[in-house]
Amino acid sequence: MATTRRQRISRRGATLALGIAGGLALAGGAARAGGKTIALVPGIATDPFYITMQHGAAAEAKKLGLHLIWQGGSSFSPETQIPVLQALLAKHPAALLVAPTNEKALINPIRQFIAAGIPVISVDTTISDTAILKSRITSNNVQGGASAARAIAGFAHGKGDVAVINVKPGISTTDARQKGFLAQMKHYKGMKVVAIEYDDDSPTKAFTEAQLLLLKYPHLKGIFATNVFSGEGVGKAVVAAGKKGKVDVVGYDAEPGEVKLLKQGVISTLIVQRPAEEGRLGVKYAYDILTGKSAQVPASKRLANITVTTAEASNPTYAKYFYSAHLSH
Repeated sequence: MATTRRQRISRRGATLALGIAGGLALAGGAARAGGKTIALVPGIATDPFYITMQHGAAAEAKKLGLHLIWQGGSSFSPETQIPVLQALLAKHPAALLVAPTNEKALINPIRQFIAAGIPVISVDTTISDTAILKSRITSNNVQGGASAARAIAGFAHGKGDVAVINVKPGISTTDARQKGFLAQMKHYKGMKVVAIEYDDDSPTKAFTEAQLLLLKYPHLKGIFATNVFSGEGVGKAVVAAGKKGKVDVVGYDAEPGEVKLLKQGVISTLIVQRPAEEGRLGVKYAYDILTGKSAQVPASKRLANITVTTAEASNPTYAKYFYSAHLSH
């Protein structure tokens, strides 16, 4: 099931990447012909996290009379993101918002925008050369990782082995989540992180890795899955192993598939980001820069995450933070 869904997302991505920007332009460009154009390049065009970010950005752009171009690749990788950026550079937007897919590989493409006089703001992920950015907007990922550790430690009563399934090294956000998790786990003297595995953003690989961990460590108390696809794969592996309720799964994000697993109790806790607010702030900061108010724009903005448990999953107070799979037009 996970492989089929992943393939479906990938196929849908190419169409979205080519069509979304044009659709948004037709929807609002004529009415705001005098407005400036801001481009938003997500890490991957088909991920509900970034689609929800587009909601916030589009609403703020409409409010401020700006034209928003949304365009992204069909996979979370520099190989698909860099060509998108190169195509957008030729259009010379007034500002660029981008979620870099690698801390180092995206530095030079971003420098090309800056050399062309286009200010750049990173949203969600960032690059290692942060000095060239006008601002960086992201979740407090260290705090989110620490929250995940506290959730698992609570389930395990501070005793036992735990593991992490991450995406891959070199992604600023998931690296920080792992860092926060590991730092917080040191406070629990009766607990030990026995393994850290990487799934390359594949729910299928996360499923396989979780299965192997459950076999190798039969007394494992919990697994921290650092993003959407990690959470889905790990959750399904725990069910397949007959260990639902025995192995605590704490995931990150709140994509529809993950929320379903949360409501079923397969995932006990989700650390939920606020991508719509990231998108809104990105557009607002770009507008401030373009209107001579750069002094008001912070160099770095970190948003607190929302911790949601199975018991809270149907509560509107928390459910309003769950991600959407449908673009705003």
